[in-house]
Amino acid sequence: MRREQILFMVTLSTLSSLGAGLLGSIYTIFVLDRFPASTLDLGILLTVFGLSSAIFKMVSGKMIDMYGKKIIFLAGVTLGALCSLAYIFAYDIMHLYLIEFFLGLSYALQDPARLTLIVEVGGKKRKGLIIGLSESAYDIAWSISAFIAAIVVSMAGFEPVFIMCSGCQIMAGIMVLRLRGNI
Repeated sequence: MRREQILFMVTLSTLSSLGAGLLGSIYTIFVLDRFPASTLDLGILLTVFGLSSAIFKMVSGKMIDMYGKKIIFLAGVTLGALCSLAYIFAYDIMHLYLIEFFLGLSYALQDPARLTLIVEVGGKKRKGLIIGLSESAYDIAWSISAFIAAIVVSMAGFEPVFIMCSGCQIMAGIMVLRLRGNI
């Protein structure tokens, strides 16, 4: 595996993780701070995200086979970037339910397509190593994102975090757009 391939996989996984992880760590605080929400509302919001993601991943896999991994990944990151920005404009708890549904759909489009891209870019040899490397990068970025989000929110509020999430997803999409062949 060439250095460019490793760099692509690690960077794509890192950006994808930051696009979601920055928000995930501060989400509960955001909801309770900005909305008249209960613990039950939080549970339902996270369930809406989880179920929409799980259900649409099955559909996403089929769509990848039909339309290609790049198109589906780009659709996912575009939707994810828009959903991240939508939090800035949400002023009612019902808006959050809609955002969570579409964010779950976004994740369902992104994740299988990202994994397919990584496996194909890495080649046929050592697929386990390739997935392990990219998923480690994803988890490291997720872990660090909690700390980054906490610093940003404490210094500048929630809005910059939403913009950062959107920016990470846009950058991941640009990386995939620029991808030619197997790097």
